[in-house]
Amino acid sequence: MSAHKTPPRFIDAYIPLVQFLGEFIGPNCEIVLHDTTSKENSVLAIANNHITGRRKGAPLTDLALKFLKTREYERRDWVMGYVARSKDDRPLHSATYFIRDNNELAGMLCLNMDLSDMINARDTLNRIISFVNKDSANAKDAPDQSETFSESIEDLTENLIEQIINRAEIPPKRMTAAEKMDLVRVLDERGVFLLKGTVAVVADRLAASEATIYRYLQKIHS
Repeated sequence: MSAHKTPPRFIDAYIPLVQFLGEFIGPNCEIVLHDTTSKENSVLAIANNHITGRRKGAPLTDLALKFLKTREYERRDWVMGYVARSKDDRPLHSATYFIRDNNELAGMLCLNMDLSDMINARDTLNRIISFVNKDSANAKDAPDQSETFSESIEDLTENLIEQIINRAEIPPKRMTAAEKMDLVRVLDERGVFLLKGTVAVVADRLAASEATIYRYLQKIHS
């Protein structure tokens, strides 16, 4: 005679889902399936158990017991956003989904997301942002140290000239000779004229002749 096989229970159908979610979400999230009919040996399946250190056969948690006692599952389908702690005291973002069988609680599917990497990333970003804000606040008193990445010498030339001219309060066609020479002085300080062919480009952008630009440069250097 063949041995009698125990028919599968309703909750057993959720066991493959545990490993599936664990693989998909990744190692920072623990997936736990609780069988609420066996409170002392409640954990039916678990993925990424390094987060809490629990194993199959572990008991219900204190919060899960509270859900049972208060019959929380009769008021809503899940509880989301509460905070738990890992076995080494890292913060976990947690959620519990109530599994019902004919309106009776059969189990709970719990997710515990380790937030430590995200918190570290947030703290790093906050430090970088604070440095940027501090630098921006001191920008008026500091030399210009901005950097532009160009794909060609032509782009570099255009970008440098564009930056300086766009800072002027009036368009080049309305500038006086003194104002144009001031712009040429700034361009010279930025090293624009170290690049070949920039005199012609600057002359065109300032609505002046190349001879005028050379004259400005001669006065600046003398």
